[in-house]
Parts: sequence; C-alpha cells; structure tokens
Amino acid sequence: MAHRKTKQHTVNVITANFTAPTNISYLDLFEGYDELYAINFITNLDFLAEIMQFFTKIEIIFGNPSIIPTRLDTTFAMQRDALYELYKNEHYEQLAQRINDDSLKFFLADAPLYPEKLFCLKNKEGKTRVILGSSNFDQLPSNCDKNASIICFDDEVAYTYYIDLFEQFKNEHSYILDKTAAQTTFEDKQILENLPILHKAEADSEHIYQSAPKSTIVKMTEYMADIDRLAKDFVELPKADRKGQSRITFDKIDTIKTKTLDNMAARRAKFEKFMPQLVIEPDKERAFYNDREYNLHPLRADIKQDAELYLKYMEGFDTAVPSKNVQPLKFEYFKLMSWCFLSPFLARIRTTIREATVTDEVFTYPIVALLCGQSNAGKTIYASLLIKMMTDSSLYKAFGQSNFTKTRTDALLSDIKGLPILIDDITQTQFTNNSGNIIKQEERVIRENKPENLNYYPAMLLTANKDLNSLKNELTKRMVIFHVNASWNNEFTRQQKSPCSEIIKKMRNAFYSEYLRRIMPHINEYLSEITDIGSSTTDLYNTSSEVILSIFKDCRLDIPSYMRPLTMKDYFDSKAVNEIMIKFFQRQYRLNRDFFEINKKNNQLIFEDKSFSTVGKMTPMKIVESLPPELEADVVGDKIIMRLDSAINFFGINFKEQSILEKLFNR
Repeated sequence: MAHRKTKQHTVNVITANFTAPTNISYLDLFEGYDELYAINFITNLDFLAEIMQFFTKIEIIFGNPSIIPTRLDTTFAMQRDALYELYKNEHYEQLAQRINDDSLKFFLADAPLYPEKLFCLKNKEGKTRVILGSSNFDQLPSNCDKNASIICFDDEVAYTYYIDLFEQFKNEHSYILDKTAAQTTFEDKQILENLPILHKAEADSEHIYQSAPKSTIVKMTEYMADIDRLAKDFVELPKADRKGQSRITFDKIDTIKTKTLDNMAARRAKFEKFMPQLVIEPDKERAFYNDREYNLHPLRADIKQDAELYLKYMEGFDTAVPSKNVQPLKFEYFKLMSWCFLSPFLARIRTTIREATVTDEVFTYPIVALLCGQSNAGKTIYASLLIKMMTDSSLYKAFGQSNFTKTRTDALLSDIKGLPILIDDITQTQFTNNSGNIIKQEERVIRENKPENLNYYPAMLLTANKDLNSLKNELTKRMVIFHVNASWNNEFTRQQKSPCSEIIKKMRNAFYSEYLRRIMPHINEYLSEITDIGSSTTDLYNTSSEVILSIFKDCRLDIPSYMRPLTMKDYFDSKAVNEIMIKFFQRQYRLNRDFFEINKKNNQLIFEDKSFSTVGKMTPMKIVESLPPELEADVVGDKIIMRLDSAINFFGINFKEQSILEKLFNR
C-alpha cells in the first residue's frame, strides 16, 4: 500500500545551480565582509574568537541542537551550560570586550536549530554571502572530513532568504545574552542571574515557553544524559499545560533561583564525594575542580597559611610516634606529597609517551602508588590532608577495600578525573588475586570506554598494612611504593578531638594552586620534548619536589630536614621498592641465624625457612619473585640461593658463618 502524502511530510527545498568546487582557505570565506549573522548548535568559542577580527558586527545564535527533549528545565540547563563555556574559555576577555561594546551579540536558542551551520555575511558596499555547512561551528574546511562540502551563495536573493530565516528564528526562538553577563564571575549565583530566559521573563513580567514536539528529537546518548542530569537542578518550575506551554511569572523567579542553588549545592556535594573531576590543562595554564576554576595567582598570605598548617601537621608526628621512626616517616610522607601533587599530570604524560612510541618510559611514571606499613600510622588521614590541599574539599573520601576488583576499579578509572583514587586497607589476599589485572591494564580500559579521558584519568593510591609481605617484580616496576614503619601511640590515638582533623579543616588549596602555576611550564616543556624527539632527560619527580621546596622558601619558612630535593632514584631505587623484603631478611637474620648458610667460595647466600608453623609463611618462589634481579635469586627445593656480595649490599647485613657456640645455641 502506498504511503499517503500529507502536509506533515513537506520540506523546504532550495533550488540551486551547481557551478564548480573550489578549494580555498576557510578564512578566505569570511574576509571582505563587515557583518556576520550565524546560527549554530555548538558553542565553539575558539573558532568565533579567530574569525571575529574580520567583523565590526556579529550576531550569533547558539543553543538547542534538538538532540534532547526541549522542555523548560532542559532549556534552562542548556543556557547555563553555554554560559559556563563562555566563562571558561581562554578568549573570555576578548569576547567580553566585544559584547560590552555591542559589536558582538550572543543569543541562546530554545527550539531545534537547522541541521547545518548558517553564516550570513554582508559588507558596507552591499556585497553578500551565505555559507551553509556541517552541524558544528568549527574550522572550515580544515577540521572537516575530506568529503564534506561547504555550500556558498554569493547572490543577494539567497542572502535575503536566509537573513529573513535568521531574524525570524532569533525573534521567536532565542534569547539575547545581556551585556552584564560578560562582566560576571564564574560562579553559580552569577550564572543564574544572567540566564537569558529569566531576563526575558523579568522584562515581560510573564514568559510563555512552547515545548517542542517529541518527533523533532534526535537522540545522542552522552549529551542527552548530561543535560538530563543538569536539568534535575531546576526545581519549582511551572508544569506544562495541555498545549505544552509553561508560564514563568515574575513572582516565581526568585524562588526558582533559590531552589536551584540549593539543588546544585546538594548535587555537587554528592558528585564530589564519589566522582570528583580534577581537570588540569597545562597548555592553557588553567585547572578546574568540578567546574570551579582554580585561582593560579593566590595571595602570598594564603599560600603561607597552607604551608604553615602542613608543617604543623607534620610536627604532630613528634609526639605521636616513637622518636627513632619520626624522620623516616616524615620523609616517606614528603615523597608521597610530591607524588600526589604530580599525579594529575600522569595520564597526560603517559598518553604523550605512548603516542611518541617510547613505551618503556611509561614505567617511569606509573599511576599506581602503594602506601604500606603498620596499622594506625595515620596513612589514610594523611592522604585526606593531601586531597584537601589539592581541592579545598573534604567531601572526597577513601573507598573501601571491596572496591579493589577489576570491575570496580575500571569503573572508577572511567568516572573520576585527575584526583587519585584512594582505596583503603587492602589485604594480602585481595592484592594477590586482583593486582595483576588492575595494575597492568589501566590505560586499555580508558581507551576502550572513554578515550576522551586519556589526558585526565586518575592515579590510584592504595593503602595496606604490613601484612602485605611480598610484591612481584613485574608489579613493582609498574608502581610507586611508600613504606611507613611507625604507629601512633595510644595517648595520641585516644584524644577526643584530633589535632589532625582540625588542621585538615583549616587547610585550603592556595599552596597547591601556586604549585600548579609553577610546575605547568615544566610539564609543557617535558611534553614538547617527548613529542619532538621521543624522550626527555627531565626528572619530573625532582621538578615536583623542587617546586614544593621553592614555595616554602618564598614563604620565608625554614625547610625541615625531612624535606629535600627528590629524584627518580628516591622512588625506584631497588632498596626503596623492596623495603618489605629487606625488613623481612633483617628480622630473620636477627632472630633465626640458622636459617642462613654462607658459601664464600661460591659467593652464595643460602636461605631456608626451617620454622614448623605455616601461618604467614612465604613460599620460596614468592620470596624470589619479590627480590631484585641483581641478587640472581633462585629456588632449589626449599632453599633460596642468591649472590652473597649483592645480598650484603642490598640487605645491609654483613652475613657471617655461625660460630660453633652460635650453632649449639640455635640448636
């Protein structure tokens, strides 16, 4: 049966004559004209900033691409999103100046736009041009597919037709951005004050909004989900009547703003707790935490206050742990501080290295860190201090040990940006069962699930107690390991009001903001070297520590002895990586001398665990897998045989044959 044709199936058809294709620069399309009138889906302000030099007058409509339901709440959400893009853009001041002098006017749409970009151009002599193109406001044609074409009309009839469409759409389905919006700050309250749809309602005392029919909707999953999430912030909005009309009355505007701000704060708190987004763009010298931009020029007094709070926190260990362990513990925590501060750059560094095909250098900057040691050593609360210094937020907490599974860590790596994922108190069994799959394949997960996050996926900071007694070499080369051999004393632990918590509460992110400002040029230089020549001699672990020390110095604070310039060796020296095994052999040699046999003639140290108990006992193979290659360790039966000279140097033990009395005593 033939499909019945009705008026609902009609469409405008433009009859045109084809002349010939011409390959020209996209800038040539715009030169020679003074006025620009454009309609487009995507708020691409970078391209706008580039071409606006040609024009003395610009009017451009951004907004609803008809890929989400055009309801009142989603229109609010899209307008807010457009303002965020304006305030975040690196050309913001340039754009704001043009808006302020009325030579640039922004309009935000509330109805579906055309399926192509539309540019109407005109100059003082009356010369006109119409450009139709693809569905995004982007560079033409250099960023387009090679088969994409731009259609250009240079006749006045076409200009008259399309400028009428532009004016009709502008008057019926868009809202002008008030000039004052370009003078505001990047804050929720200011953005709500400048939503064009609310300005129109204020001006008219009442605004009737017409929802678009569902038949116009073209689904795009990612954008649709994002806008629907943002739309939930807008509460106390009038419901649509049977005709699909929603009325915003003047007396409702203040209520809408107040309720929306409350909703935004609640949603942000929940989001920060589970899926924080720390986005650092070193090439643009800016950083955002959950859409809040960092002030990379903090006041010196604020920086000094953070620095003093950190030193005060570290001084607390003087009374909290035994004196012999204080300096080593502080040094490990300083190393961890420097690594954590650097960690948001690691994804970009690793991606750049892989794209330059220097895959071995990826191991230089692993994204997994393990903080292990005795329980009650303040590991988790110290990590919380570092997160507070980096974000000025206490909402983000450590994840429980049950999250250390392949499925769960894959999800966390995909959803969180920048800020290290803290997973607490991992047991030996959990680590043994899951570490291989998790630690070896973190980047594959991002490439498959969210390739757009390749520069922003987070590092992982795992904490474990001292029962994590062995680590395979194939994992240690993919990790940074920190050892804490101390425990808080009972008196400090039992204090009703922890001084640590009080310091964390007072800590802000001025110190880290200054750190970002100082280290970004070094990161950019490193990335350029990797891109240009495939490698770099820069030691970013050293750079990070030097930047931290320079901030303390500029605050005129004394540098404690546990703080010193670090190098890659401090993180990856075999002794630093294998401290668990060093402590294990030192303890065995002190308590069980008969477990060791020395063969100087063959330069061999032979170890055999002769204890009868199997509780906590490591197999010879597990021990060998955890020892560095220079020991040349091997398993023969129940014995481990290794090079004597290398073992003396590595374990720091002067292994000697037992005397007759020692043998009798041990027996």
